[in-house]
Amino acid sequence: MNQKQADPFFFDGGTTGCLLLHGFAGMPGETRGLGEYLAAQGHTVLGVRLAGHAESPEVLDVTCWRDWLAAAEAGFNDLRSRCATVVVIGFSLGGALAILLARRRSFERLVLLATPLWLQGDWRVNVLPLARLVMRWYYPLEKADFSDPFLRQRVREYDPEVDLDDPEVQQQLRQSIKLPVSAIDELRQATARARGALPQVRMPTLVMHGRKDDTSSPAGAEEIIARISSPERHLVWWEETGHQMLVIGPERDAIYARIAAFVADGHASG
Repeated sequence: MNQKQADPFFFDGGTTGCLLLHGFAGMPGETRGLGEYLAAQGHTVLGVRLAGHAESPEVLDVTCWRDWLAAAEAGFNDLRSRCATVVVIGFSLGGALAILLARRRSFERLVLLATPLWLQGDWRVNVLPLARLVMRWYYPLEKADFSDPFLRQRVREYDPEVDLDDPEVQQQLRQSIKLPVSAIDELRQATARARGALPQVRMPTLVMHGRKDDTSSPAGAEEIIARISSPERHLVWWEETGHQMLVIGPERDAIYARIAAFVADGHASG
């Protein structure tokens, strides 16, 4: 595993603090590029590692959504002790956790990126509470397309030397990469609770979503905007962007700049 991708990061800067929350089964590294960009603007930045993530599947198997939220809240407490203004920026699962954090704590601005309010999928999503009792593992690469540039990038974050063009390596990855079914059900619970917490979000909020996102439904972005109580709310669509908006895609630099503009507005008002 690329340890730099797996480790939390902190950049000491000005009086505006940015808390970055990564996605499900992801690592702090997927928010690090944005963190470096915001730090270059003079902000203090903390990228947390959610409980059980960037470790073995067995570790993730024994965590729950409350553990993930506790990690987010611990990061928030650290930033709040340092900074007059705090902006919470959540990607995917991190966005759902940011919504739940907004219900518990007061902060100045909220950024929600590719945030799911429900899980995409067929009827099997609805039986996850039962499935976790009888099935331990899900194999996400079982039918993977190893020519996908993002998939190749993600696998190489764990093993930079892996030969993804070798059929034997591909078969080994299909059979060895696994996620706990229990953790997927915890993700389901986190998104459902975030959906219920939307009316309690009252701080200025920026919601951004890619039109080509096939992981987190774009309809969720519209529901967030419709149901939050924030008097200042913004919805920005990215036409050529998929789910991993902070990592890959032709609009990534523009996404960073739009987030930084929103954070700077928060700094001006704080």
